[in-house]
Amino acid sequence: MTITKKITGILLLAGISLFSVGCKKDFDTPPIKTIPEGNRITIADLRAMYQNAPLTITDELSLFAVVTMDEQSGNIYKEAYIQDETGAINLRLLSSGGLYQGDSVRVYLKGTILNKYREMMQLDSVDVDNNIIKQATKKDRQPDVFTSINQVKFIHQGKLIKLENVQFVSSELGNTYADAIGLKAESRMLEDSLGSTPIIVRTSGYANFAGDTLPSGSGSLIAIVSQYDQTLQLLIRNPNEVVFDKPRFGSTPPPPGNSLTKNFQDQSITSGGWTTQLLTGTYNWTTSDAGSTGNFYGMMSNWTGSGNVASEAWLISPAIDLSASTNATFDFRNASNFSGPNMEVLVSTNYDGVSAPSTATWTQLGANLSTGGFAWVNGGPLSLNSYLTNGVYLAFKYTGTASSGKTWEVDDIIVTW
Repeated sequence: MTITKKITGILLLAGISLFSVGCKKDFDTPPIKTIPEGNRITIADLRAMYQNAPLTITDELSLFAVVTMDEQSGNIYKEAYIQDETGAINLRLLSSGGLYQGDSVRVYLKGTILNKYREMMQLDSVDVDNNIIKQATKKDRQPDVFTSINQVKFIHQGKLIKLENVQFVSSELGNTYADAIGLKAESRMLEDSLGSTPIIVRTSGYANFAGDTLPSGSGSLIAIVSQYDQTLQLLIRNPNEVVFDKPRFGSTPPPPGNSLTKNFQDQSITSGGWTTQLLTGTYNWTTSDAGSTGNFYGMMSNWTGSGNVASEAWLISPAIDLSASTNATFDFRNASNFSGPNMEVLVSTNYDGVSAPSTATWTQLGANLSTGGFAWVNGGPLSLNSYLTNGVYLAFKYTGTASSGKTWEVDDIIVTW
């Protein structure tokens, strides 16, 4: 081989090598997505921005908080709760998933909507990909501890709390947290050892513990404080945080049959022996979940859609035998709106359960009634100790005129003896 040929071969190989190097594919590095921070504010600052109307946030703002409740148990869906040192708020997510209890996060607020639903403050339209930047995980926040239900106020809305020395009221024993078969949310009443007004434990029918039987003892409970109108409700994150490992406090729970409850979740106004008496007008007591999807209640209104009609309608309990009781109480929740006569809450010991109510003597019980705005309040507890006999009837009497009439709603009726 001549020197010329050798040189030519070497040059050819070198050229091929250079060509190969030049053709090597370089993969583009994807741009790193950055979410601006803007000015830092607290949850208290954010809540203060609300002025009784939905507010779309257009400024570059961020807040830092810890996720205190996620969706994993199924008790909430496309939601989360976050809390910082100044307060807490409910996040409404555009899509499910991505946030977990204990996540330390920065929430970029631009594009989200601050609003209230039935008095519950919410940050709506939160996109986990575009509004949330995780700072760390497993940074669980410790709950605020209370020894009395009466210590829990509206200022604790959205916060993680722990209630000590509590138990479910005796009339709830044997119930499950919610309706796991019908997938309906239900309310259970929780009481403390100090005699505070009981508070609602609200559970979704989709929660993975909805079908669990309520614990019968007493102890402590960790939950998020939610709100529906003027009623505070507790949301359980995990049934393992309901530690009722002590005996029940107070008197021994009454044996089966010594309580009467009605929560209207079966969507029947007359189930359980209840009856209605329509004396005037065309509208009678019925059930509804308007404004409270999945949570049914009893309702009466004389509004036709264009005006009012004169009405008198009664919702009457079955006969109750209180003759062996030494202490009987009656409680319920109620809400109202518009103008007109107040609902009357009555008791009778000589009604026959069938005839017109006017054939019997009825006594007003002096219940606490809602003042309007569909604000829910507890009607009692009301003592029935003046009526410890057989054949006791309780009634809700609705009255409306041709020119006025409130809408009245009742729920969670509990009589214990």
